[in-house]
Amino acid sequence: MFPLLRFLILFTLLAPTVTAQEVGQTMRQWWVECDRLGFCVSDINGFTADYEPLTVRLQRSEEPNSPVLILLTPETLITSGDAVIFDFLDGSEPILRKTDTALYNTITLSEPVDSPLLAALMAGSTLDITIGFQGTRGAQTFKVSLDGAIDTLTIMDVAQQRLGRVDAIVARGAAPADSPSDIYPSLGAETGGEDMGADEGGEIIQDSGDGHMEEGPNGSYLDLIYSQDELPPEVVRYAAEDADCGDLTAPLNEMGAVVHRDQTARITYLVPCVIGQVNVAYYVVTHDPAKGSDYALQRFELPPAQNKPDRVTILNPQWQADQNQLIATRFGDVNLNCGAYEIHNWIVAEQRFELVSYQHKKNCDGPQMMPSDFPMEWSIGEMGD
Repeated sequence: MFPLLRFLILFTLLAPTVTAQEVGQTMRQWWVECDRLGFCVSDINGFTADYEPLTVRLQRSEEPNSPVLILLTPETLITSGDAVIFDFLDGSEPILRKTDTALYNTITLSEPVDSPLLAALMAGSTLDITIGFQGTRGAQTFKVSLDGAIDTLTIMDVAQQRLGRVDAIVARGAAPADSPSDIYPSLGAETGGEDMGADEGGEIIQDSGDGHMEEGPNGSYLDLIYSQDELPPEVVRYAAEDADCGDLTAPLNEMGAVVHRDQTARITYLVPCVIGQVNVAYYVVTHDPAKGSDYALQRFELPPAQNKPDRVTILNPQWQADQNQLIATRFGDVNLNCGAYEIHNWIVAEQRFELVSYQHKKNCDGPQMMPSDFPMEWSIGEMGD
């Protein structure tokens, strides 16, 4: 069983309300989505050295004690009896599985929540999956990033209301599997939404009474907001005045705004603005009362050689709260095999984000590849500012 500390700090989501909304969210290298019935899937692509893709999917229904299904879909034809080896590159023994049947060229493995394979998947950082194809193709190894895997499984637990239940994957506890439990009740649940006092930064913590907030240490939380009525007016006004977003209703309903409050009382808002075919534009607002900061619209740099003004919106952002780091990915086409991958660090003293690296693949040819593998174009450490 994994401890809840990392879960509470990074991904403390709202158990009572997530199930009322469809969830779709990028979590580092993974994509996770859950429908309104609580059926959840999470996807990532792995690749061989010659760029053959392997789609890895984690899937779970909302039924109590349901297994976690691991689905592996390569391009090469799979046959019954092919061996599958999971090597987590951490010195532990690789885990071996055998294919039984391969429906639609997909290997399906059914794993209980306490299986060693799931435990290693949540704890690891990189995974090599070797499939022993029969015929001339032979054994092929696919490299898969596990950056975000535990986070997507946490969201599954939340969306399926398994927090603290015996059948949770990450946030496991002693509550019965057939109980849609709210193990972490929202602030003010017993006080009718009254003020809950001041935190260490002097900010009053209030609960709206709608069950949308779950807290981690020192008042930290991560929230998903689907209505602009739940966002501060100071955040909403930037949509029309500066970000040129127009009406936020549809983007919020589709994607939800990410709201993160850290342990110092700084709040970061990632608000969806425009939804395209493969890219979603967001604007970012920060509010840090302890630093005397009002609601500040953030601007994002490009490499100096591009000689372009800072941007108000950023594409497909991933907020890595534990590192005070925001990653943005711009895809150049629907095949997801070109574009840009940017890392921006939060500079506390200056209350702004600073571009620290920019990777760019101009040619939209070849197979899909991880954006983090795009060629490096500019780095503040190697090339200066």
